Amino acid sequence: MARKPRKEARSQIYHIIMRGNNKQSIFYDDADRHFFINRIRKYANQLEIHIYAYCLMQNHVHILLGNTPKKDLSLFVQKLANSYVYFFNHKYDCSGHLFQGRFKSEPVEDEIYLKNVLRYILKNPEKAKICNMQDYIWSSYKELTQANNPVTIKTDFLYSIFGSKNAIYTFLNAYDKQEYMEYENKPFYSDDRAKLIIQNLLNITNLNIIKTFPLNEQITQLHLLKEHHFSISQISRITGFPRTIISKA
Repeated sequence: MARKPRKEARSQIYHIIMRGNNKQSIFYDDADRHFFINRIRKYANQLEIHIYAYCLMQNHVHILLGNTPKKDLSLFVQKLANSYVYFFNHKYDCSGHLFQGRFKSEPVEDEIYLKNVLRYILKNPEKAKICNMQDYIWSSYKELTQANNPVTIKTDFLYSIFGSKNAIYTFLNAYDKQEYMEYENKPFYSDDRAKLIIQNLLNITNLNIIKTFPLNEQITQLHLLKEHHFSISQISRITGFPRTIISKA
């Protein structure tokens, strides 16, 4: 079936989601996140696109952007994805697809929806039960509400809509039950935390024990870990099993 063409925004404002392939993690450390944000800034400046908000989650990214003709929307995402995938694959000595084939996008055509989408994006860490949006450092919240000279996002347009930083703060902290373009959030665990969770899940005291199990039991346990949304890369790092074996489990 042919893909439906993207809806074009008369406002030239879009909310986009870039997703990890098969919900896999796309960030493993702070350096990954810094690199990605720098590339958002680089290609937005290059294409004269305005970034109004962003939020980096473990296996997906939200970006709210404007001054974006439809032709530049795909070009921006293509440049951003290609640059990051090259960096990621080189750093982690891997290959293949990192992002799911087609990014999601929706036009943002009025001020009310723009405000609500902005709040939804910045509250993603709260929805994922990671932390309050004020404490999350991988979004544009602090740039929007605190920075006098924001580096990545364009604030003038947002300030003209809200009227002041205080008005933005008040709005962002108000309750909102409206539905938006969704992406399922999954909690992210550090490797050390993941090790403890996996040991409890499998009822073992040492992860090396898995390799002593019969082969069919090893495959069963690896499959179980994938069902609990641990990424193939994290399972490989923690257990020592090759990625190829885990991917087939």
